[in-house]
Amino acid sequence: MRSLFTYWHLDLLMAVFLLTICIGYFYLTGFTISRKLRYFFAGYCLVVLSVASPLHFLGENYLMSAHMLSHVILLLIAAPLLVMGIPDNLDNTYLKSISERMAKTPWLAWLAGVLIMWFWHIPVIFNSLFKSSDPGSGNFIFGQSILQNLHLISLIIAGIIFSWPVVGPITSRRIPPLQAVLYLSSACIFCSVLGLLITFAPTGVYTGYLQMQDHFGFLKIIRNENGISPLIDQQIAGLIMWVPGCLIYLSASMLILFKWFRGEKGKPVFITHNNHHDGKSN
Repeated sequence: MRSLFTYWHLDLLMAVFLLTICIGYFYLTGFTISRKLRYFFAGYCLVVLSVASPLHFLGENYLMSAHMLSHVILLLIAAPLLVMGIPDNLDNTYLKSISERMAKTPWLAWLAGVLIMWFWHIPVIFNSLFKSSDPGSGNFIFGQSILQNLHLISLIIAGIIFSWPVVGPITSRRIPPLQAVLYLSSACIFCSVLGLLITFAPTGVYTGYLQMQDHFGFLKIIRNENGISPLIDQQIAGLIMWVPGCLIYLSASMLILFKWFRGEKGKPVFITHNNHHDGKSN
């Protein structure tokens, strides 16, 4: 049996998507290098970790908890970092247009971020991801269906849309701090409810992990040596959504409040004021 850390694989469709993200980023930024690039690079590395690493391998083949951890990383950490990597106040028509729309309808962005997570955890939808999968053989580490790829891509896109009104590149088109706190805190509530439902759901609800085929020889180690039963695995997955997931929302809210009380405008990590002077501080 091979070492778990050798199970890296990038599906072709996902590779094309990742390349598109890179090209899109440098096109929007005019192929310039700025200090914000570090945020984009960090987010990009987290995306790769979530869709191509042994963590993803475990999530697709053995552990719902690993699958959930990938979801949280993509939607709540990697996607905001990708948006934060865009330099402030670029003179770009596309960015201005996107930011204008987000500023006018932040509730649509909120729905995108919250509903996409709920959608993929509806049991019949979630279980279909595994029914459509093909474990692969030969030179492939694991097979991945179009549906599995689309579900990962949708999480990244939804995360970008959700975080845009809060950390978008045009500071004057970000939602005001108190509205941002409500935006994030309400998402935290729905995240917690979903995590609670998964934690206390009966074992047979998510059948994909009950019917896993041990194509790679890790199931005995997971079940017998580590003592992770399907029920325990599902409970850990729910807790990941419930506690760390909500903590990310709340931490961002607290940071916004802290910056608001200090009266800082425009520079940020998770940002602040809806200043209608295109990023100029008062």
